[in-house]
Amino acid sequence: MDEQVDRGNAALASFWRAAALSPERQAYAEFQARRYPSIVRFLADSPPSMGSRVLDLGGGIGSLAVALHAAFGGTYDVADFLPVSDVVRAAQRAHGIDRADRCDLTTRPALESLSGGYDLILFVEVLEHLLVNPLLLVREIRGHLSPQGRVFLTTPNVARLGNRLRLLRGRSIQELGRYPRTGEGVYGHVVEYTRGELDRLLASERMRLVRARVVQQLPTRNVGAVKRFGVRMLNRPLWRRWELGDDILALYERSESPLSSWESAAMV
Repeated sequence: MDEQVDRGNAALASFWRAAALSPERQAYAEFQARRYPSIVRFLADSPPSMGSRVLDLGGGIGSLAVALHAAFGGTYDVADFLPVSDVVRAAQRAHGIDRADRCDLTTRPALESLSGGYDLILFVEVLEHLLVNPLLLVREIRGHLSPQGRVFLTTPNVARLGNRLRLLRGRSIQELGRYPRTGEGVYGHVVEYTRGELDRLLASERMRLVRARVVQQLPTRNVGAVKRFGVRMLNRPLWRRWELGDDILALYERSESPLSSWESAAMV
């Protein structure tokens, strides 16, 4: 498993060099990549196969797709709101990304321009940013999966330890500045979920949970010994049962079974 993580890290370093990222974009890419080892380890139990078609939805320049391609193989596409430069596109092709499409997840339909039949759709740290009805978006995602397709989704855990402590002290857990006075779009995390809420959301659109895990991620890639100790503690089985970590990792599969009455009313 660590060998897969190492392959992903080596591919990322090569990809970022080839993409000639600005210092700011490089720093952001490294910040996001601190999550990738836990994602690789989570997916290793049922990874994409060499013949799998994978879509990284809202995947930015495709760093996660590059890491997973190096770790497991497969055919990867990326879809994001922002276009990429010719240099980045060339780096994507050289590191296993076949297509790079544009899509706006805040429109309806959001995925109309994308191809379908994907074996796995990655939806990593995106859902919490979208000021849209998530049921409609999950419905579209399901429609772009193959009959046995799966969705791997990560999103912040609203019930994380830091939020619980803030509430006990009477402090808000919402991000400051999320409603810019300049009239720009809502910034940051519009909504966060508990793991149970996430399961109900996906179940209501006939996506069955395969497995899920709440983990504590490193706050940055370079942290001191005290914070690393805290991360290790929250990721131990005894503490993990309480789901106090800051990130939900969940894998769902497409289901054809009729919804139960509970699932039909789950998100009403």
